[in-house]
Amino acid sequence: MEVAQVEPASTVDNQPVEEPPTMKFTWTIESFSRLHTKKHYSDMFIVGGYKWRILIFPKGNNVDYLSMYLDVADSQALPYGWSRYVQFSLAIVNQIHNKYSIRKGKGLPCFWLNAMKNNDMLSEESSQV
Repeated sequence: MEVAQVEPASTVDNQPVEEPPTMKFTWTIESFSRLHTKKHYSDMFIVGGYKWRILIFPKGNNVDYLSMYLDVADSQALPYGWSRYVQFSLAIVNQIHNKYSIRKGKGLPCFWLNAMKNNDMLSEESSQV
C-alpha cells in the first residue's frame, strides 16, 4: 500500500495581507425634516471596486427613530450569494446642534454584507446605526 504525501491546504495565516481600501463619503441632505419618503438613498460611490450607497429610513425601519444602512448599490448585477467582509462607520452630523451628532461603527468588528435581490434590506449580518 502506498500513501501519497498530502500538502497542507493554505490557511488564512499563510495568505498575504492586503491593506483594505479606505474612503470617506459625505452625503448632505438638504431640508432633512421635510423628507416624506419611507426610504431615501444617497448617490452611489465606489470603494474596493464595488458600488455602495447609504440607505436611510427618516422615520425608522420598524423603530421610532432614524435607521441608516450601508447598501450594496448594484445587487441586481451581482451573483447569487455574493458577500463582502467590510469595516465601516456611519456618522450623522447635526449642523445646528453639534451635541446631537453621532458616529457608529468606529472600533467595532467588521461586517459581512450580502447582496439582496429586489431592493430587499441588507442581511442581519450588516450594521444599523
